[in-house]
Amino acid sequence: MTLLPSSLSSHVPHDSSGSTAGMAGMDRETAALRWADDGRHVLKNSGAYEWWYFEAISPSGDGIVFALFEGLPFHPQYLARIHRHSHRPGATPFDRLGPELLAAYYPAAYIAVYQGGKRVAQSLNLFPPGSIVGEPQMPDIRIGPNRMTLRQDGTFGIIARGYPFDIVRAQPRPSRDQVITAKLTFAPSFPGTAHVRSFRPNGPDGAQHTWVLAAPHGRMTGNVQVIDNKEGFCRLDVRIDALGYHDHVYGQGGLGQGLNKMLWGYLQGDNWTAAWHHSVPRSGARDHADGLVIFEKGALPVVLEGPSVRLEHRQLTPWFLGHPEQLAMHGSNTQGLPIEFQVHNDTIIDTAPFHTRLAATGSLNIPGYRQYVGRGSTHVMNVRRLRWPILSDIVLMAATPVSRDDPLWCE
Repeated sequence: MTLLPSSLSSHVPHDSSGSTAGMAGMDRETAALRWADDGRHVLKNSGAYEWWYFEAISPSGDGIVFALFEGLPFHPQYLARIHRHSHRPGATPFDRLGPELLAAYYPAAYIAVYQGGKRVAQSLNLFPPGSIVGEPQMPDIRIGPNRMTLRQDGTFGIIARGYPFDIVRAQPRPSRDQVITAKLTFAPSFPGTAHVRSFRPNGPDGAQHTWVLAAPHGRMTGNVQVIDNKEGFCRLDVRIDALGYHDHVYGQGGLGQGLNKMLWGYLQGDNWTAAWHHSVPRSGARDHADGLVIFEKGALPVVLEGPSVRLEHRQLTPWFLGHPEQLAMHGSNTQGLPIEFQVHNDTIIDTAPFHTRLAATGSLNIPGYRQYVGRGSTHVMNVRRLRWPILSDIVLMAATPVSRDDPLWCE
């Protein structure tokens, strides 16, 4: 594996979360050269958002999903305030925005833990406005006790802590008597941000949405535990050692504006990843942001822009959110290379009123060259559903606020 060059780290101030993830951070010059797009961006518009996402689940079903958010785009109150602001009489893009309309008002962290193919714990914690710490061009992001840091050796150190919630009779019930805690290392397979592109068509207001395929292939190792503070024992201990995936999305407007649905995902093999995305507009024509990007060790990315997309065998989740059982893409890249891509969405892994994540298998065929067979995941999202009163209430019930003096943060 090719790793980034190392250098001596600068002094790192004490981290009250107890994290050691940033104690050997990469020097700024190298980080800016190789990983600038994976740093924090300026979010100044109403509805803007940014998230950093990691996923690693082994073939036996043990793994973790971890995400950090500035401007949680699924926060029902954020969506409601954006909607009211944009539809008030006389609204213009130059209006002064109150803090509740800005991304920095809604920092959050999400953790999901899997064992034997089942999700066994999850948390969604909300943090005080302005509590995200991070700089442009530096993939060192901290929200409360959660942190991701690009280290000297080119790996990401991840520290995650959260209060979990369970689903009881279709309703989320948070628990402050338990804590999910994880210490992880993600080793990218490529020495720098792999590819950057549009995540979806520009919004009706012209807002851009960017997909940073920072490290679409790598390996995640570490340990995740669920600690029962009330009884004083470790309820769950999962060792993580699996192929992993890391991407990063940011937008300067509402994620779901002008769309009925968004789908994206990836398939992965030992030395390759194929990442794809597709948007379903509400009405009218749109520019084609759909695409497929193929990454392989030792080769430049192969990009298929605006492929022909076919969705088959529509299924419904318990929340009546539709998803395709199969997806197919085909077309030719700029060099005329024909590409055929098929995804089979085998099992629902996570389901919510606005989002579904499915375990996926499939194949990538480049005739006359090679056929790839891999596994990964598919996301299906309809953010507009979060303006529905009952569904928005359910999402808020799952979210646990964490203050600066909370024991979770101060440990």
